[in-house]
Amino acid sequence: MNNTKKGILLAVIAYTLWGLYPLYWTLLNEVDAFEILINRMFFSFVTLGLITILLRRFNPVKQTWRVLMDDKRKLLQLMIATLLLTVNWFLFMYAIISGRIIESSLGYYINPIVSILIGIVVLKERLNKYQTMATIIASIGVLILTFTHGAFPWISIILALTWGFYALLKKLVNIDTINALLIETIIMLPISGFFFTFWLFDGTSTFRTDATLSIFLLAGAGIITIIPLFLFSKAATILPLKTLGFLQYIGPTIQLMVAIFITGEEFDINRLITFSFIWVACIIFSASNFLEKKGK
Repeated sequence: MNNTKKGILLAVIAYTLWGLYPLYWTLLNEVDAFEILINRMFFSFVTLGLITILLRRFNPVKQTWRVLMDDKRKLLQLMIATLLLTVNWFLFMYAIISGRIIESSLGYYINPIVSILIGIVVLKERLNKYQTMATIIASIGVLILTFTHGAFPWISIILALTWGFYALLKKLVNIDTINALLIETIIMLPISGFFFTFWLFDGTSTFRTDATLSIFLLAGAGIITIIPLFLFSKAATILPLKTLGFLQYIGPTIQLMVAIFITGEEFDINRLITFSFIWVACIIFSASNFLEKKGK
């Protein structure tokens, strides 16, 4: 399997898992979104720490840390990426817990457009005419959903921007995936560790209650978080942002299906039109390289 196919496979699995995420987080609808965020940050660190210990990856982690210490620009980029990821995590879980899965889905429909624009402006990536056509069609679909939403979709917009720039920074830092993720959770640790410990001693932590399922789900947040994030981070170092951007439609499409058929959110004609525009765009984009070669 060549690198491009490997990157596509990793991205598809990651986006599928993210699309199914609402099914997991809705089971925690009685837990505050901020507490879920803190536990997610804390147990992601615990999970990666255990992986590092079990696989005896101490030297690679040290080497990565030295690289970051020698290149302060990369360290700053990783710190900013961590901040963006934290904001993205919180808003995503807030949307799920508050029954706004379609708003979350809208955010991740908008994000590929953001990724494409970032790729063009910052990384000087180029689109052929079919990819440009697909981008315009997808943009029209997203605009229809945005302007018929009834209110300014601030959750959707911030989700799209934070994830788009997170993907860019991960690509620019370009260091070993597991090591980078571990360092990101270490950067989060002062905040996550403080609140996790404080709530335990304060008696307000879910871990001090009899909510066995919630405790189990919160403790599993690290594993649930790390698997798709690792796959995505690996794919981001292989694929151009324009390809990552269109593959990401897998995630919000699954989220949309979950919202419609499982949590019962409304799916009106405007959303149907948007859905149709986006999938037409995905088909054109997927066939763009073949069409480009055929046209020459």
